[in-house]
Amino acid sequence: MRIVVPNLSTNNVLSFSQSLENNDYDDKYIFDVSKTSNYEPLPMLLAAATIRHFCFERSLSPQQIQLYYNDDKNYRYACHMGFFQAAGFAQGKAPGEAAGSTTYIPLTKLNIIELTQNAFKEGRFADQGDIIETEAKHLSQVLSQGQSEFQKLLQYLLREAIRNIPEHAETNDVWLCGQYWPNRGEGEAEIAILDEGIGVYSSLAKNHIHRDYISSNEEALRWALKPGVSASFHPAAGQRRKDVWANSGYGLYMISELCKTTNGWFTFVSGDDCLRVYPNLSSIYKAHFRGTALGIRVKPSRILKCQTIIDDARKKGELEAKSIRNAFTEASIPSKGLLR
Repeated sequence: MRIVVPNLSTNNVLSFSQSLENNDYDDKYIFDVSKTSNYEPLPMLLAAATIRHFCFERSLSPQQIQLYYNDDKNYRYACHMGFFQAAGFAQGKAPGEAAGSTTYIPLTKLNIIELTQNAFKEGRFADQGDIIETEAKHLSQVLSQGQSEFQKLLQYLLREAIRNIPEHAETNDVWLCGQYWPNRGEGEAEIAILDEGIGVYSSLAKNHIHRDYISSNEEALRWALKPGVSASFHPAAGQRRKDVWANSGYGLYMISELCKTTNGWFTFVSGDDCLRVYPNLSSIYKAHFRGTALGIRVKPSRILKCQTIIDDARKKGELEAKSIRNAFTEASIPSKGLLR
């Protein structure tokens, strides 16, 4: 059976994720990427995960999937970025194999436990949050082009996106990818982070307090972007962890606000919905993804002082949180800025 992979815009990949599982069962599948282009971070992560899930659900061996392609610049770029191997094909580099440059981070798979164990072997005895902070700093330096305030913002965004995954997604595996386009208008950068955990709705629903009023997946996405809303919230006990890395439910809110502040956008995919947030509006789309994916687009020229825009967003969020039931009214120390 031949399956045509569309141009990898986010909307196309969302449609692809819904339709792929409806294909008939067969002994062999040929994925046609001969006309596929627009290999950008979030669509690549989503498409690769969608194909991985399809093959896993049908118990397909590597011999049962084949790639049909044209050896053009789009195909070679996807090979270099590790897209095809991330999706389960043999072609191209392995995820994380490409060295990266000042304009991209290839598709990369991180395991939080392995990062912590490697740090221990190197003699660095640090909290998991500190390990993630260090990794976020390294990744942000790849894309920041030597722009210090831009680097700080990328580090903050990566750290906030990654650090809640082990606690709330119930997985330690994180997929990420990044790209900087210096010639797109005033310049644009995108980082995408994906996990294949339990999803936003299931995470919030674990807490019976939220389960009482969050009745759909779309509602879960919208509530997760409100300041102070967290599966960790309990009105009597407060935060469950008392250390510096205790969760306060501000991470996703802060990310979406910083995207808006820099005239970018934020895409939030989990379960059967995709919420895209722009500076002055938001839109909802249908999806089909068993996990959570974030697309973070910012414009470096809008970042004059990183800590200032973080402070402004945090103060706005803490004020809003006071009117939200079952929400932390103060951001955690990490959500207030960088720790190193």
